[in-house]
Amino acid sequence: MTLHSLYIADSAVFIMGNCNIPYSKMISIPSVESEIRSADALLRFDIAKAEGLRIEAVDSIFLTEIKKHAEQTRDINELSKTDLEILAKALEYREQAILLTDDFAVQNVAVRLDIAVLPVAQRIIKDNIVWQKQCTGCFKYFKDGDECPICGSPLRKRMKKRLKKKPISKESGPESSMSIFASNCKTGEYDEEYDAE
Repeated sequence: MTLHSLYIADSAVFIMGNCNIPYSKMISIPSVESEIRSADALLRFDIAKAEGLRIEAVDSIFLTEIKKHAEQTRDINELSKTDLEILAKALEYREQAILLTDDFAVQNVAVRLDIAVLPVAQRIIKDNIVWQKQCTGCFKYFKDGDECPICGSPLRKRMKKRLKKKPISKESGPESSMSIFASNCKTGEYDEEYDAE
């Protein structure tokens, strides 16, 4: 059974300010601070650093891996630079850390990679989703884009595939009473030929 002793904190931890996990057990990244706008959240971020929050640079090897999987789930256009980087840091510590985030696109990529996730204030996602785009005019499906290459109408985001997950084994500690999920699907399930007709 994996024991999670660290927490990877995205900006929601400091924006919401309702996380009861000690800052000394948290790791974050430099770009998280750029997403924090309010004075209260910035103060919480400064207090967290004073109380032991570690700020670590992102390794490009893990960032490249995250971008590859975000392309496969088709969340790549929904994820900011900070989102991608926080996922890369969570991937680096995957065996010993839990990612604290409320962002559904971040969670979707995380569970694909078996990264344990805990929401800060929102609910956790229940399914791992692969997205596609549908034309609002001719209703054809496409991998990505904003405009239909056939009729020129706008494309809207639609779910292509929903993949069930199973809960990670519970452990003792502050997260033991919360739902932590991990994907039980194989990478190949995302790699089918795209079925646009």
